[in-house]
Amino acid sequence: MRESTMKTTSALILIAAVLSLGRLAHAGDPSAELSAADILNRAQAKYASLTSYSDEGTTVATLGTLTASSYTFTINLARTNLYHIVWRQAGEFYVPKGVVWSAGDGNFVWMGKGFTPRKTADREMALASATGISGGAAASVPGTFFQMKWGNQLGAASADSRRRPDEKLGDIDCYVLTHGKEGRTNILWIGKTDLLIRQIENDTTAALMKKMMEEQAKKMPQIRAMLETSGAAIFQDSRSVETHQNIRVNPPLTRADFDFKAPVADKP
Repeated sequence: MRESTMKTTSALILIAAVLSLGRLAHAGDPSAELSAADILNRAQAKYASLTSYSDEGTTVATLGTLTASSYTFTINLARTNLYHIVWRQAGEFYVPKGVVWSAGDGNFVWMGKGFTPRKTADREMALASATGISGGAAASVPGTFFQMKWGNQLGAASADSRRRPDEKLGDIDCYVLTHGKEGRTNILWIGKTDLLIRQIENDTTAALMKKMMEEQAKKMPQIRAMLETSGAAIFQDSRSVETHQNIRVNPPLTRADFDFKAPVADKP
């Protein structure tokens, strides 16, 4: 009986020690107490405090196991309405595939070789026009930096975010937040030290892809024909991953960093 009691006591002591170690580790990391809302609010405040920003990165979109598109991009942003986002086909270092910019004299989009630069009514329309063709790079960080309705990764759409276990991206410790519903999932990696977006993942299920395509097919006969030809194979889970690297905060950018002249051959 005494031996049984001693074993029970030893087990309780061991459990208490483990719990104590857990509390000590928890106490040593104040960030562990932060909720998803806390992290979002701090990240919003960080972007709002910046006067300028630049980075570079990649976007990769997959459909099932196949790579649908892959781009590299560079971003320059500054208050109050200066921006320059250029994207290139992966592996192509010199020839832009598209550019959206404002150097203080209007908002413009250039969709690559064979197109003429187009002036848009405002910044939001310019960035929205470039979102799809840039793989999302024209929307996410620019929309967040300027606190726009379009593309803002820390805005109202993320209000229901949940915190996942922290992860490392390279050597950067990150908070990981996720939200989504009805077949869509958004995941954000936010640097724990600088509170800046390091990676964005957007996932869409095959079921939702099918639903959206069938809705569009009701309005556009050509989509209906494509669906009938392709069959169920066209509906697969899709994923896009946008990674931001070489981030500089408040760099001394000049007008030349925002201006863009399309190749002469592509002008009318």
